[in-house]
Amino acid sequence: MEDNKFFKLIWRFNGLVISVAGVLALGLLVFATYKLFQDVTRERTTRNIVNIENNTEIKESWRLGQFSELNDRKLLMIPLHSDQSFDRAYFSKSSNSTRNYLFINTETSEERWLFNHTNYLIERSDKLRLGDYNSNEPIVAILYQLVMLDSDQDNRLSPDDLTTIAITKPDGSDYQELIKEVELIVDHTLLNKNELFLIYQKGGVSYSAVLNIDSRVLTNSHQLPKVGL
Repeated sequence: MEDNKFFKLIWRFNGLVISVAGVLALGLLVFATYKLFQDVTRERTTRNIVNIENNTEIKESWRLGQFSELNDRKLLMIPLHSDQSFDRAYFSKSSNSTRNYLFINTETSEERWLFNHTNYLIERSDKLRLGDYNSNEPIVAILYQLVMLDSDQDNRLSPDDLTTIAITKPDGSDYQELIKEVELIVDHTLLNKNELFLIYQKGGVSYSAVLNIDSRVLTNSHQLPKVGL
């Protein structure tokens, strides 16, 4: 009799353990399912992508970003950002991108936009001056990399598209496009106040060139040698 009671206690204990384990397993399954559903349905945010689909309802809002002070605070450069949001079947998606720049002369109160539209994606804008980022040298020009066309035809303007290299004066005036159908700007440096050395990639080939900032003429442009050649 004592043995039977002992085995009954063991059986009840095992049943209790199995029940508790089952409840824990079910709880873990419910939690994992909830987290997976939350991940699938959450809003997804991307940068530097402009949706240009015609058959998608896109909500677009605009805001000015933090300004940069140029040349002893005489000039302010303020980015205009767009925030696009649109719904998919199971999630919402939003994209932040720079679409224009506002330049303000704090001495004359003159204000000018880089473009009179917001059709482009501005992938990067580099302030050109001698020295490093902490240099006190005056900015001589601003170099831009722009996505102007949906070259891969995916209904997006993104860094995957071919870009255009352009330049302006520090106040955003005298805009000029220098090189089109560029894949990326590898790097650049000022040789002096009037010459910019630039390395870029186009058609899968790397090139170097020297830009005269005053005349906007590219010189010494040539293909870089391949490895082993």
